[in-house]
Amino acid sequence: MYPKSILFSAAAALLLAACTGPKDVEVGPYTVSVIEKNVWHIQDYNAANPAGETFDADGNKTHFNNCSDIYLIAGEKEALLIDLSNPVNWADNAKESLRAIVAERTAGKPLTVTFTHNHGDHTGMLPAFVDDPDVRFALPQADFTRLADRFPEAQRRFFREGEVFDLGGLQVEAIAVPGHTAGSMVFLLQGHDLLFTGDAVGSGHGVWIFNEDAFNNYVSAVPHLIATLEERGVNPARLQIYGGHYWQKDWLTLPKGREIGWDYLLEMKELLDQMESGTAATEPSNLGRPDLDTYFRNGNAIVTWNAKQAEAYRNHYAEKFVCRNQDVVFRQIDGHTWEGNGHLVYNESIYVLEGDEKALVIDAGSRVKDLDKLVASLTGKPVMMALTHGHGDHVGGIGCFPEVWIHPADEPMIAAGRNPYKGTVHHLEDGDVIDLGGRKIEVMHTPGHTSGSITFFDKENHYGFSGDAFGSTNLLLFAGTFKTLINTCTRAAEYMQKNGIVKLYPGHYHGDNPETLQRVLDEKKMSQEVLSGKRKGTPDSANGLNRSVTDFGVTIRYNDPDALK
Repeated sequence: MYPKSILFSAAAALLLAACTGPKDVEVGPYTVSVIEKNVWHIQDYNAANPAGETFDADGNKTHFNNCSDIYLIAGEKEALLIDLSNPVNWADNAKESLRAIVAERTAGKPLTVTFTHNHGDHTGMLPAFVDDPDVRFALPQADFTRLADRFPEAQRRFFREGEVFDLGGLQVEAIAVPGHTAGSMVFLLQGHDLLFTGDAVGSGHGVWIFNEDAFNNYVSAVPHLIATLEERGVNPARLQIYGGHYWQKDWLTLPKGREIGWDYLLEMKELLDQMESGTAATEPSNLGRPDLDTYFRNGNAIVTWNAKQAEAYRNHYAEKFVCRNQDVVFRQIDGHTWEGNGHLVYNESIYVLEGDEKALVIDAGSRVKDLDKLVASLTGKPVMMALTHGHGDHVGGIGCFPEVWIHPADEPMIAAGRNPYKGTVHHLEDGDVIDLGGRKIEVMHTPGHTSGSITFFDKENHYGFSGDAFGSTNLLLFAGTFKTLINTCTRAAEYMQKNGIVKLYPGHYHGDNPETLQRVLDEKKMSQEVLSGKRKGTPDSANGLNRSVTDFGVTIRYNDPDALK
């Protein structure tokens, strides 16, 4: 794979190792350390250009090398290189040195290069390998699709979370931790309690977050990482995390001889909760970047972000943040009602309503493991699980409940889905009343989105829960005509007017899109105008439907001619 000149340089590196000791070896502009057998840490610094920053007596910075990290893992059959450091422009022999380091330690095994994310300080030495026809590149899809042309087509492939690199005796699993970038990936060396994270969880000076969408990803990504490590049997006492800028450990307080570990992840999760609730400790970052003006701190964990953006995110929901896990975040509507959002399908929503005697859970998200336990952390009352309709993004967590209530028209959906429900199914019909003890919830059949869509009304509290019956601003008319939708809107509007219902919490709630009486009336008007021919739909291929109309801040998607009958 490598020319003889590079192998000769590698031999010279071994001679240097014999002289300087086994732990830290300088090879050109790089310093190489052994993490454990067949696992190496490569950093772009040497004695002439040390890692990190130094200051004079007056506090002026006199030297800075934002040293970046590369990790090499060699199995019995193949080798994996994780990240490619900064572009080392300060040394003439950077490419040759890096190739020599890898060649000696892989001993001719096939090499795959992968990345934790797409930033230049982690892809900088791509020129060292991009012209080698024997090197393969495995690219996290979310971050590298737009950068595909940088890699030879015959040598590149994309992967997603769950990819396992089988190196022969060593297996490395990719786990998605979006936040710092949309496609940030970390790599677990299975059975060795080693995690290589790039900038996904920080290296000591904080995780840089650049906007609200990134933070929204990150608050779910960290619990997801913790849960995945637990599922893989990682030993919390032994976990060692190697980040993307190892030199930044100077800000951390760690036991002697230990790397960042499990406690750090727990502190990061706690910090994200504090940021959502507005209780996190803060201080100016003094980085000179308006988008990264604040450090949010909790123990060793630091998130670096913009204070105004963080406040805007926190205030996006009027409801108070309560708790989250990897799959859902819960906020409190009032003293006995909670709203949960998943993060797989446009903020798919779950609602928990508590009465004096029992609680009602409405919908179950897309993928919510142990939803029953999470609900139990909100209410100690016996729980009744009910569904607004049978689509997969609303039934993902029903498997942990022994019984479920649904309109009979939608029962086939949960009986024949990807994970057929195996518990007892009960039916809810138009006009049914669910008595929770001191709190009664009325059921209305509101078909259109599906044949069995239902809406739950709480008259005393002047709100309801409508699933996807009115669309959450994007109504998909899958199982009914516009006549059906007009009838649904008419009945719902009359009920809302009669009983003072202020809003309906929808199936995909994101803080500012409740269904109001006006929204229901607007959808009725749009439907009447489409049916009469006054309003013309436009071609639209989204969600398997062929036309759409948009007005009043809502889109109705439908099939022509079926919906016009």
